Amino acid sequence: MSFLYMFLSAFLENFLYKEINRQTNRNFQSSLMFLISAPILFTMYLFIYGFNIDDFSFLYEWKFYLLSLLELLVFYLYRENYHQNSNNYTMINMFVFSTIYLMPLLAFFYNPIFNFNSSLDVKYDSFLEALIFSITLFVLTLIYYVGKIKNKEIKNLKLLILLLFILLNTMYFSVKTVQTYNGFLVYTFIQILIGFNFLVLSKKEEKSIELKRFFLYFLWPFIYLLFFLAASLIAVEFIAIFKRVSQLISAMILDKKVIKKDAILIVSIIFVTVIFYFYKV
Repeated sequence: MSFLYMFLSAFLENFLYKEINRQTNRNFQSSLMFLISAPILFTMYLFIYGFNIDDFSFLYEWKFYLLSLLELLVFYLYRENYHQNSNNYTMINMFVFSTIYLMPLLAFFYNPIFNFNSSLDVKYDSFLEALIFSITLFVLTLIYYVGKIKNKEIKNLKLLILLLFILLNTMYFSVKTVQTYNGFLVYTFIQILIGFNFLVLSKKEEKSIELKRFFLYFLWPFIYLLFFLAASLIAVEFIAIFKRVSQLISAMILDKKVIKKDAILIVSIIFVTVIFYFYKV
């Protein structure tokens, strides 16, 4: 079920990003999308849980503010990478996808350090176990991208590496935070922060939007609902893998371009993940 939730979340995310990036005033429309999402997430919280002041305890937790900063940085770095390294999108996508094989190692070192009240941590018997899982995923990722990387110069490799580092940490702290605190409330606040950030960026853009597109953005909070459901079931390593694989599959569907070799490798990544999951459960 977790993979299904992540696939639906990734499909919606890709679809809405594709729609919004076609617009000339994409910053303004992005701000609307996030500002629409915030009250909907808060309403979902009230409907499902009712109001409880204790649910706001994350506001006293420094890790929440770190996550908020990371979420902002992700949007900024995505944009800068696609601007500065626009000659090699495949390399950018490969760095983004690299989170799947680096997350097991990151979680191995982070879990003992950061005090999240989560019972979903993978209990590695040793560093070697985490390393073997990561290396296996690395090999499959390398096979997937080796034929796609064109001989084009990367203009800003440091920016790509920084994007990878921020993505890894954002995924880790995002999953751990919603496993520990109420995700609806956490992301209500984060959506407001990101929404106003895009509003500032849109100061030179036309402030107009079609009515049908306005209502289309009401789908955005359901991406988080599906993410919360997935994060409540499995550890962060598997969420990272399922999210990136789901993004690839949904992109194939939306672009109407399915390559047999790619499909086989994606199935292989899922198979390895499932085997490791049942081995550790």
